[in-house]
Amino acid sequence: MKIAIMVADEFDCKMMRKAFYEYISRFVQLSDDEVRMMDSIMTLRELRKKEIFVEDNKVCMKVLFINQGYFRFYHFDVNGNEITSDFYFAPCFITSYTSFITGNPSFVNVQAMVDMEVLEFNKSDLYELYLKSPVIERLGRLIAESVAITSEEHMFLLLNQTAEMRYKRLLELNPLYVNTIPLQYIASYLGITKETLSRMRKSIK
Repeated sequence: MKIAIMVADEFDCKMMRKAFYEYISRFVQLSDDEVRMMDSIMTLRELRKKEIFVEDNKVCMKVLFINQGYFRFYHFDVNGNEITSDFYFAPCFITSYTSFITGNPSFVNVQAMVDMEVLEFNKSDLYELYLKSPVIERLGRLIAESVAITSEEHMFLLLNQTAEMRYKRLLELNPLYVNTIPLQYIASYLGITKETLSRMRKSIK
């Protein structure tokens, strides 16, 4: 097994690797050879709170696997206002998918919201494995489909549910993290003011 370690000790590396393979077992079962291939291209690295992983107007060529913490996706509207468009919570894969797949500049910024360790994969390495292994190629397709489903669900909720309903859902699905998210980010995500969000949270409690 060859895993590049930029930070963290061997124990952290083993724990992240274990979490990664447990997660992808939801999609496919890899052979020993395919596991070795995946091991050869993954890099364990550290991200700091508020660190930008993807920057808008730049092409994203990497994807992360996270087993703890969460990321914020945001952009700027025509008036220069910062808009939080989504949150992604562990365990999951993180990238600017449209940019990663098309090779076009990203529309969004992707920001780590806590200190965390992640597994990082380069696009060129992944695509090379897709050519070598139909199973790994299928894994990539299934993960992309999962992201598409999540994006469609998010759009449906945005168009058809009130801010309070969306906040309750966010709280229900991610109780460990929601109370740690700064109010201005949740308010922006819900499309309401911080004051309205504060009143909403008090009424829900």
